[in-house]
Amino acid sequence: MPATTRLHVCITCRNSGAEPGNNQTDERDGKILHDALIAEHKVAKGSTDGETDVEIVPVECLSNCKSGCSLSLSAPGKWGYVYGNLTPETHRDDILKLANAYAQSSDGIVPWRERPESVRRNVIARIPPMNG
Repeated sequence: MPATTRLHVCITCRNSGAEPGNNQTDERDGKILHDALIAEHKVAKGSTDGETDVEIVPVECLSNCKSGCSLSLSAPGKWGYVYGNLTPETHRDDILKLANAYAQSSDGIVPWRERPESVRRNVIARIPPMNG
């Protein structure tokens, strides 16, 4: 069964306040975050309790450059969210916990106290669901 929840990760983001590198080939912070999420997601899917209904998809820009690294969560009939100011070191595990809680919610709204603490205040936008 295909995943119904999408976690889009901006792979062109730089961390907030990061100085642009002089080298055009520097790996972007968003790409590092995406790769860390993919690696951890594969580990979780391999465990007996790690069943997940989340697809992690790279995207080239979420137009949230002042608040990078950024990602969005969306699913049919659910509220969507954009999160920013994320890092792989601090937020990787909690992003996946949040995505799984979102996937299991009926409307996309994960109650405040059920959101992992490290990402609670990182919401940039909430987008109403498309109905019909």
